[in-house]
Amino acid sequence: MILFILIATQCFDYLELVKTIPVDAGPKSVYYSPNGEYVVANCLYGHQLNIIDPVEMRVIRRVPVGGEPVECDFTQNGRYIWFSLYDKDEVCVYDYEVDSIIERIDVGDIPKIVKVSSDGRWVYVSNWGSATVSVIDALDFKVVKEIKVIRKPRGIVFTPDGNYAYLANMGGGTLSKIDVKNGHKKIKDIPAGMTPRHLVLTEDGRYLYQTNNLEETVRKFDIETDRYIGRAKVGRRVRTCVLSPDEKYLFVCNYKDNEIGVVNTDEMAEIYTKRTGNEQNGHPIGVTISDGGDYLWVSNYRGGVNVYRIIWRED
Repeated sequence: MILFILIATQCFDYLELVKTIPVDAGPKSVYYSPNGEYVVANCLYGHQLNIIDPVEMRVIRRVPVGGEPVECDFTQNGRYIWFSLYDKDEVCVYDYEVDSIIERIDVGDIPKIVKVSSDGRWVYVSNWGSATVSVIDALDFKVVKEIKVIRKPRGIVFTPDGNYAYLANMGGGTLSKIDVKNGHKKIKDIPAGMTPRHLVLTEDGRYLYQTNNLEETVRKFDIETDRYIGRAKVGRRVRTCVLSPDEKYLFVCNYKDNEIGVVNTDEMAEIYTKRTGNEQNGHPIGVTISDGGDYLWVSNYRGGVNVYRIIWRED
């Protein structure tokens, strides 16, 4: 006698708006801390980091930074917030425990993405203007190398083993592979379509997802074969994206359409869209997700931070 056991799986259903959180002007990006205790909104025009309590869904700290913060990442399980100042050519380190900026580090021209390596040792910064990647030693807060890349570098990811990093050259239409362990050397450029912008990597390091801004697509790249294996058509001026915890869905900021799109990563097809605002209060540009996959946070560049409950169904 053969028993067939059907195991229910969670499938995405829809997004339900829970709250719009007022923040300072120009929230460029939004990130959960690694410990899940707070959310950071980098407010470009407000010249502040807004620290948000994810349970109460309200701003609990406003941190003046003396410039235009763009992106951030974390070390020491969220104690240190590393963020780029677009207009000052600096990366700064904010100590959450003492509520103070403890370091200001000069980097290349117009820093954008700040990304910490998987072992926490290195911080890579993509410098839009100078077409370089600044390599910072996270232990002594010093730049140890500048890697020359093609043009308008943007997204960065590190492989889980810490051996390699991938960089989106938005102005050069390529994906650069960098050898982290052997001197931070660029070892190859891979054609990546028009205007590759943001990168996310699966937990096992096998697949990389890449938004292509003007191409209005999300591409799927196989790390093992160095090949693109899928492409999903999404909305206009695609910006940041984030994977669901089970990695079956990709939530994508379709900036021009004022929408969040949801892509099925197996089929590589957009299956759902949710409007986040209008020309006055919309333009989703940053997105982050809670560890349990219950809430999606979206920063609207011309508005506040929208918090959505992710509704799952069992199939």
